[in-house]
Amino acid sequence: MSSWTRWCLRSPRVATACLLLATIAFAAGIPRVRSEAGYRAFLGPDHPAIERLDALTERFGGGLPFAAVFSCVESTACDSALDPVSLAMAYDVARKLEAVPGVTRVDGPATSPLLVQPALGLPEARFLAPDGEPARDLAALARRAVKDATWVGQILSADARAGALVISLESSDPDLGVRALETLRSALRPAEARGFVFHLVGGPVEFVVAGGELERATAQMVPVMVALAGLVLALLFRRPAPALASLLGVGVAVVWTQGALGWFGFAQNSLTQVLPPLVLVIGVCDTIHLLTAYTARVGDDADRAGREDALVAAARAVGRPCLFTTLTTVAGFLSFLASDLESFARFGVIAAFGVSAALVASFSAVPLLVAAVPARWIRWAEGEARFAAVLGRVATLSPRAALGIVGTAVVVAGLGGVGMARLEVDARFEDLYGEQSQVVQWVRGAARHLREAETLEIALELPEGVGVDDARALAVLSRLEPLAEVPGLGASLSILDPMRDLNRMLHGDELRFDDGLDPRRPGQLFRLLRAQAPGFTALLADGEGGALRLSLQAGKSPMERLREILREVDTHLERELPEGYRAVVTGPLATVTVMIEDIRATQLSSFAVAAGLILLLVMVFFRSATIGALALVPTALPVIGTLGAMGWLGLALDVGSAMVAAVVLGLAVDDAIHLLDAVDRRRKDGETLEQALGHAVGDVGRALVTTSLALTVGFTALSLSPWNTVASFGQVTAIAILGALASVLLVLPALLKVGAGPGRRSEAPPRP
Repeated sequence: MSSWTRWCLRSPRVATACLLLATIAFAAGIPRVRSEAGYRAFLGPDHPAIERLDALTERFGGGLPFAAVFSCVESTACDSALDPVSLAMAYDVARKLEAVPGVTRVDGPATSPLLVQPALGLPEARFLAPDGEPARDLAALARRAVKDATWVGQILSADARAGALVISLESSDPDLGVRALETLRSALRPAEARGFVFHLVGGPVEFVVAGGELERATAQMVPVMVALAGLVLALLFRRPAPALASLLGVGVAVVWTQGALGWFGFAQNSLTQVLPPLVLVIGVCDTIHLLTAYTARVGDDADRAGREDALVAAARAVGRPCLFTTLTTVAGFLSFLASDLESFARFGVIAAFGVSAALVASFSAVPLLVAAVPARWIRWAEGEARFAAVLGRVATLSPRAALGIVGTAVVVAGLGGVGMARLEVDARFEDLYGEQSQVVQWVRGAARHLREAETLEIALELPEGVGVDDARALAVLSRLEPLAEVPGLGASLSILDPMRDLNRMLHGDELRFDDGLDPRRPGQLFRLLRAQAPGFTALLADGEGGALRLSLQAGKSPMERLREILREVDTHLERELPEGYRAVVTGPLATVTVMIEDIRATQLSSFAVAAGLILLLVMVFFRSATIGALALVPTALPVIGTLGAMGWLGLALDVGSAMVAAVVLGLAVDDAIHLLDAVDRRRKDGETLEQALGHAVGDVGRALVTTSLALTVGFTALSLSPWNTVASFGQVTAIAILGALASVLLVLPALLKVGAGPGRRSEAPPRP
């Protein structure tokens, strides 16, 4: 790193031109960054859960529904979801959505078929608003609609005061969800202007709208984080110049990182939203170590050449440990490559690039800025010596109580390990997005007036030779309908619902699958239904592929309840499915559950991978397995303690805080590396362990405290986010970083003392 800094300072024009060109090149990638939302964006297109979801949508022409629920209780524009004004609105919106490529179907009061029994002839499908105009017998049709099992609870409330437009998409393609949602919102604006009130629910709504809320909140947070980080540096240095140099220098890396997103082809999502503040607060740490070493080597009246020499010397002193601390942080982020979630893996790659870019900027852009200003603008304010002395006394006191501190650390690690085993990845829907989120308000409104936000989809695959109109297949499907009674699940929809209505119209009795059923009747009912409502029939029965669909509405349950729901579903399927039948469980509810389970697995795997990589890097840095292990202990201790405390307190991890372990492990080891490197230099100068510890803390202690406080303030600022997933990540990380600082200053010296043992091993080594 010192060679890089020397070249930049010896060739400032060339170095500045190179940095400027690199910044322009990366900045050109920023317009290429696109936002992506949805299950596929988070899990990846090749994830088994996405493949099952897309297979369902391809088979039945829709499996990822979202809905616009409107209530005439709240609206001033209508009295009923079936009055002419409501039907005209629903027809107009449906037609606009049907024109969107990839939208396979729009069901609503104006466009869905309604089976009725005419005075003469067979039952037929009618529409309440053919061509957008109310049917002549609208009143009679409305009375029939509130009794139809395929309407009530799906697109119409039992009292007809609320209706819904349910949009089916051909795949989980996030761009399709965005296009359909944009068209829907555009189509709803004229109706909203007339007084209609809508509640939008479903996966595409949740990801796109809530993602937009997060994007806006993050854009507001970044200036706050920059200001807070600058304020902390200015207060600790008691001068504005170091803060400005650090922020401007690392700001270059932030631009590079955002541009790299575009050039790598990575989409912006809920995880990458935190990249700018993350790179900023992490990158500032290297500049603090560099400036601290610089102020110790430069005089107030040094000329340009003297300042450059001091900067090169500072880079020589801290460059190697800064390089390795960056590598450990990179290892922490790259550990997410072990995740089955594409979004986590991509976040790990781009974050690793960002902190690497920050290192490059810290030893090039920052020295160029610092060399251009008087040294007295950068120096620590008075009081540095007293501060160092206090930290030095802390470091020398720790070895005197080494056994007690190490014993306490062992207890904390043991209790933390047990607590971590109790941790769950969970989050209430309302906590995830915040009580004020539009998405949360919509979900509550839709459930209050008509329907739940999610669905659980089951594709019943039939044995060879058994058709979708076979009484045996329909009997098996009927045995799955009791799943609607599972707590957390709700109204069901299958081909049996319209077939039962047809059977009552034609035969005046209930459709029962027992020995007395005429085996020809199911086929007759199915053929009549397909002739009258072919699109609706195809949504529920795949005649060519031999599969029947059962769709169950579901509310926003906590993770533990989701697990219980799917366990009960699996148990029911195992009990009720005869040999040869197979059920594929998918849909938004199942996909969300898989996603959260994979997040939990990511937390465990990334922590293990990060620990292994970091241990290896520290061993290489110090050329000692013992020192590597000693460095990892105080680093892992605050992570284990923090997460363990969450486990004991029953506080669940969410999407954001599940990343904490690997991220903090990579950050917290930085303090241990800098302290151990300073101790090593002092020991080589002939000092005893106690002397080396005291002086080493004096050398780097202020930088350690400053970087830890900067990181803590930076991550704490994330708690301003309305998204709990971002806020919890910031809060837990900030606590763990403070714990890491305390652990390095107290536990690491104690471990070194215990490791040195009695006698001459703690004395000064002989001089060569």
